[in-house]
Amino acid sequence: MADRRQKDWGVTLALGAALLALALVSTWQSWFSELDNLVYDSLVRQMNVPVLDDIVVVAIDSKTLATLGRWPLRRDLHAELLEKITAGKPAVVAMDMIFSEPDLQHPQYDRKLVDAIRKSGRVVLPVVLERYSSGSELRESLPFPELRDVVAALGHVHIELEDDGIARSAFLMAGVDRPVWPAFSLAMARVTEDWPESRGFPRSGKTPVYTDLSPNVWRVHRQVLIPFPASGKDLAKISYADVINGNVPANRFYDKYVFVGATAAGLGDNIPTPISAHGRPVSGVEFNAYVLNGLLQDRLIVPISLQWQYIFNALLIISMLLLYRPRGWRWVYGITLLPIIVIGVDYLLLSGFGYWYPPVVMLVSIGLFFLAANGHLLRKLLRVLFEERRLSQTALTAIGEAVIRLDEQGRIIKFNPMAEKLSGMQAEEAEGRGVDEVFRLVFADTGRRFSLHRYLRSDQPSFHQVLALKNAQGDEYQVNVGLSTVPGVNGNAPITVMVLSDVSKEHALASEVTHRETHNALTDLPNQDLIARRLKSALARADMNNKTVAVVYLDIDYFSKINEARGISVGNRLLQAVADKLSDFLGNQVDVGHIGGDEFLLILEEHKIDRPIDDMVGLVFALFARPLHLSEGDIRISVTLGISIYPEHADAPELLIGCASAAMHYGKAEGGGQIIYYEPGMQDRANRALVIEAQLHQALDSGRFDIYYQPLVDAATLKITGVEALSRLKDTSGNNIPPEEFIEVAERTGLIAEMGYQQLYKACVQLEQWRKQGFSLRLSYNFSPRQMSSSNLIEKIERIFKQTGFRPEFMDFEITENVLLSSDELVQRVLTQIQSMGIGVTIDDFGTG
Repeated sequence: MADRRQKDWGVTLALGAALLALALVSTWQSWFSELDNLVYDSLVRQMNVPVLDDIVVVAIDSKTLATLGRWPLRRDLHAELLEKITAGKPAVVAMDMIFSEPDLQHPQYDRKLVDAIRKSGRVVLPVVLERYSSGSELRESLPFPELRDVVAALGHVHIELEDDGIARSAFLMAGVDRPVWPAFSLAMARVTEDWPESRGFPRSGKTPVYTDLSPNVWRVHRQVLIPFPASGKDLAKISYADVINGNVPANRFYDKYVFVGATAAGLGDNIPTPISAHGRPVSGVEFNAYVLNGLLQDRLIVPISLQWQYIFNALLIISMLLLYRPRGWRWVYGITLLPIIVIGVDYLLLSGFGYWYPPVVMLVSIGLFFLAANGHLLRKLLRVLFEERRLSQTALTAIGEAVIRLDEQGRIIKFNPMAEKLSGMQAEEAEGRGVDEVFRLVFADTGRRFSLHRYLRSDQPSFHQVLALKNAQGDEYQVNVGLSTVPGVNGNAPITVMVLSDVSKEHALASEVTHRETHNALTDLPNQDLIARRLKSALARADMNNKTVAVVYLDIDYFSKINEARGISVGNRLLQAVADKLSDFLGNQVDVGHIGGDEFLLILEEHKIDRPIDDMVGLVFALFARPLHLSEGDIRISVTLGISIYPEHADAPELLIGCASAAMHYGKAEGGGQIIYYEPGMQDRANRALVIEAQLHQALDSGRFDIYYQPLVDAATLKITGVEALSRLKDTSGNNIPPEEFIEVAERTGLIAEMGYQQLYKACVQLEQWRKQGFSLRLSYNFSPRQMSSSNLIEKIERIFKQTGFRPEFMDFEITENVLLSSDELVQRVLTQIQSMGIGVTIDDFGTG
């Protein structure tokens, strides 16, 4: 009996030694890391760490893009946003945006941003890891020097995905060669003194010992796991557009930790996290907000070091051996409870003390010991081992994005269900094949095929971009592609994780916004910005083919009279009819743009049209020889065409458009209804108009218009009864610009309305001062036709009277005869309202005196 007992214990000890060796090797090699991640994700969801009310994310979302325009937004907008937030006295503001280069085209925007950051004094900006386009050299991308001088702190925003393509952790320090930059969230906490530098670091992973001391390596330090909230209240988010538009009170930011960054699909990172199973992949700015949320609550999780894992595993295996009894069943009950105890203690360490112990090595050891001690269960061992693969796949199945693991040759190793949907293939078909065979990814702007092999050869650490995807079944998607290469451990080959997020709906919305920005809302033709870009491309093609390009500037003659006589709605339908006629006749041969009002621009490329340029211009002119058919009846119009030729007249898009515009205006001055080719003398008038327009803008911004008061004398008494206010403008040399010149430019550019309101305000202030000095005079003031057709004219006049105290019965408004005889209902209604206020109405030529 003693010999048998001794033999049983000998087998037990041998088995224990084998389990200890297995635990040591599997911990070192991370054999069960995927299952450990699955357990961790499940446990961290149970913790449900609350989200602090003190953290606010100002999101650059789809609403912002639809309201404020395409990304990147202008830096003066960022400055305006920061001023509005600063007015609310936030604790700190972190702007998750890259400002590595100054804006050379708009230096004034940079100055505004620098001033706003300096005045705030509590702004944190990011340090970004970048790789030079050539070679594999890394660099830290910092804000440009003027910004660095005024920020409160800098922090790195580097995020690393794990082997399964999920981000669970952050590093409190990182940098190229030396980890000198604090994490974005830690930099914020240092600015607010919630975690001052003198306090050291929050609980975090031990400093790594770097055995590879080669230069140009991204080094990380102080790893922490992030306690993402699983459900309930999420981060407080406010749209960037709502802040800019004044829809958010300043006190909303009082003593808050404010993050500003992109959340709209396609603008930034789309990061799978343990909570992505709930359909919530997060943006980079939200990821950093979650890190701060854990830091402020001291709830960041520390992964237990390998050394302590060895010790815990050894102690648990020894405890299991002590429980073992070769005969009887009591030990079976104890060892059955051991996995529950391990998971329970692990959850207690995680939720109560903030430490993470990977338990799967120990759970596998318990199972193996149980099976080895019970021979009749050994046959089930193989089935359990194969089950590990299925369980680890569960993590990938739960993710709302396509996650594809690739080997160093770009072949697919693992493939989750969302990847099956996007590829149109089953996992069995795809695994083992090259990813470029399974996913046809192209750059949407150029149509060029994306090559994963080129990415693998470039040694880029990561890649993020929205690409177009067409799968094996012909389905098309817009996908946000994220690629991250995880270095191999201990000589193993590196693994690349590709994450594809379907952003087709968001991309469609963004495309619609872009279309609205680049096309005229009335005619749906390209607007001035887009047609100018197309002209630039046309000139490049002409150079390649040694051909010419004609720019045709088309203007409808007497369009304003049509508007006045038939109404604005008829005028709009007339513009649509002209646009349709041009598009139908010219088709794809000619680019047609609607650049504003009644002006259209045509680009005639010699190598694309089927006849000589002169003949094509003649046909366009002849299109309008017949009446246009509208629902209100036929309307006969004439047009004036101004033409410039590349390269004969100019060699740049803006100059060619200017020459064609000069020719058109010359033709209209000669009576209209004709074709005019540009000649050098015409440009002088066009240049003069551009100079005057620039000076009008400057005068409006600085308020430097002069007003001359022309006395009005009663012929019977020879007494001055009033004055007429006349606008005057000097050029930069101090010389007067003739009124007929600058008023014509102001009318054409739409600046006449603001100019008129400024001058009316000044005149009312002056007349009121004279009245207080004993001079009771009437004010005669000119109104332009454009102002008379403004729907808010009466509101603005009443506001000026209220602000200045001027009485309307001392006012006479002078209007042109055309305005007085206008059939436009709005103009007639405005005239009636003006007279009902007690204002007199007289007839005169506008503004010339």
